[in-house]
Amino acid sequence: MRNIIIEALEAVPVEEQQVELVERKGVGHPDSICDAIMEEVSIALCKAYTETFGRIMHHNIDKGLLVAGITEPKIGGGKVIEPMKLIFGDRAIYEFRGKRVPVDEIAIETAKSWIRKNLRFVDPDKHVLYQ
Repeated sequence: MRNIIIEALEAVPVEEQQVELVERKGVGHPDSICDAIMEEVSIALCKAYTETFGRIMHHNIDKGLLVAGITEPKIGGGKVIEPMKLIFGDRAIYEFRGKRVPVDEIAIETAKSWIRKNLRFVDPDKHVLYQ
């Protein structure tokens, strides 16, 4: 027999509150960086799939993980001791009917391009490893 417990919610429902507090992660937050990069990778893959296969192939490129590196921060500069690591999650189709799409290369080059445009002090070739 299952134990099911029901409790009355004492709080005022959100729709009846005058103010709702929400969390917003900034553009430099690792989650925001990963989401933006994975979105760009998906768009680049869709273009490559359409050019190569004539249609968009199934892919799930919406999970990423940015692992912190080690830095020596300093006003006006600083240095990267150990690079960050960007891990691409999920899956994508590499080959279909004998034709191939360079998924890894597309993902890495797209990530580097996004980093160059959006993180002005990060060198995507020196400060980030890709997996």
